[in-house]
Amino acid sequence: MLKTRFIINPISGINRNPHKIVRWIREIFSSHSTKFDVVYTQMPGDGTRIAREAVEAGFEVVAAVGGDGTINEVASGLVHTRTALGVIPAGSGNGFARNFNVPLDQRKAIQALLKPGFLFIDAGKINNHYFFNVAGAGLDAVISQNFEQFGMRGPLPYFWVGTQAFLNYKPTPVIVSLKGEERKFTPLILTIANAPQYGNGAIIAPAAKPDDGLLDVCILDPLPIWKAVPNLYRLFNGTIDQLAGFHSFQAESLTIKRSQPGAIHTDGNPVWEDETLHVQVLPGGLKLALGK
Repeated sequence: MLKTRFIINPISGINRNPHKIVRWIREIFSSHSTKFDVVYTQMPGDGTRIAREAVEAGFEVVAAVGGDGTINEVASGLVHTRTALGVIPAGSGNGFARNFNVPLDQRKAIQALLKPGFLFIDAGKINNHYFFNVAGAGLDAVISQNFEQFGMRGPLPYFWVGTQAFLNYKPTPVIVSLKGEERKFTPLILTIANAPQYGNGAIIAPAAKPDDGLLDVCILDPLPIWKAVPNLYRLFNGTIDQLAGFHSFQAESLTIKRSQPGAIHTDGNPVWEDETLHVQVLPGGLKLALGK
């Protein structure tokens, strides 16, 4: 039996009832005489620190109990180690879980970690920040920043924050350098994807594969609201790449130069970064524990 640590973000998601999840963990894992412990995060950065401590203590699986931000923190402490990341989805969008077919039913997700299968996936890095799902430096970064400050969670608050950000966003020019070539854009959305979707079924990079050693760079040119609204469905049926003004290309590394520092996001976590962004893929950088 594997030695498993569960790292729980007590304020993640909509329902915010971690005690129920902990009860299920203890019930399921104790009945199988499996070694495990449960640790709560208390402040930003705790997930990474606690995950690193678990690696040093010989845990074979560290399970993040929370949303994409919690998963990002925990996974950041496991990059290039032999310890695998497990996921118990408890967020509002659960993009990572959806991308990797982790059961959204939390009891089933816990049970899957009793005897998991393993998979190595790529990790992305933008300056000093890891990401495993998607990162961004356009409208999506501003939405992540505003959503964090909004307080309420769930699809409806996210839609409200996203609409307000869209109406007020002013795209600025960037220079994207890859494979010895410079390309200029003034993007509405600038996403670097390791996996296809943001969360809640919103697919920004239909062709992205998290184990191909490449990142998918997705750029959408500015478009007016009268054109954006009738094409919103494309974000949810995997045809965003058929929209005029959508550009995508794959790369192992690239540099993005902006006119000034600004917001970026890594798996929905907003951070402030310099005007120059160095992006690279770390092939096979993360070991996942998944249901067989």
